[in-house]
Amino acid sequence: MKCPTCGAWTLVKQTTRSPTFGYTRRRECANEHRFTTQEVIVPQEAIDEERRSHLENNLERLESFRASRPKSPRKSNARVY
Repeated sequence: MKCPTCGAWTLVKQTTRSPTFGYTRRRECANEHRFTTQEVIVPQEAIDEERRSHLENNLERLESFRASRPKSPRKSNARVY
């Protein structure tokens, strides 16, 4: 993970399990900026539902794009002699 202040790579200094979040991690970058991240554990059902809705939205957009494009005949590269 990169530091939000300077963009340098960070190291994890301390990890604790939190009852409200998944994990709380103390991080420090090369420029000695310190910050905390909180990682939430998401159930697999929520991930599957989000993935399914994302795929449905992409299919709807693709169909609307195909419907809005006028169909033109394809030109052949064949030469007539």
